Amino acid sequence: MAPDGTTLVHVASGLRFPEEFEGFTRLRERAFDPGGEYIAIGYDRPLGTGDDRIVVRMAVVHIDQMPPRDHYMIMRQATMSHFAAPTIVSEGPATIPTNRRLKAYRGTFTGYRDGKPWRSSLTTVDYGYWSGRMTAAYPESEAAEAEKYLGVLLAEIRAQRPKAPKR
Repeated sequence: MAPDGTTLVHVASGLRFPEEFEGFTRLRERAFDPGGEYIAIGYDRPLGTGDDRIVVRMAVVHIDQMPPRDHYMIMRQATMSHFAAPTIVSEGPATIPTNRRLKAYRGTFTGYRDGKPWRSSLTTVDYGYWSGRMTAAYPESEAAEAEKYLGVLLAEIRAQRPKAPKR
């Protein structure tokens, strides 16, 4: 934890994940590797006036020499499996606007959860030593609001510059 007691810091990369940010609440975090080479963080945020939410999962992982497209292709089926009748809407190289050019690959999908139409996405990014992965899911009826808030969260993450660990 950072000195503020609420911001989670991934020591190996320096990435920071606040407990709360612009209405998002960090749900959980997990290290899949004791050395810190693979971590996952979850956030969610209410949408509209009901119980709808945008659910975001991020992973920071060290993958040697893997292009974002390959990372995406490995994770695509797992991402789509959370929905009934999943359909690919789009997929391809993505531009991540930062002060440096990052290679990324993104897919968007539709499907159903509990009989209700949903949208989801999977984005993979190559930060150099680190690779990032983010999935987002939200009800189709709340797409415009969800995409606005997702943009705010992404801007916060993009502003950070992960570093390679000192060996």
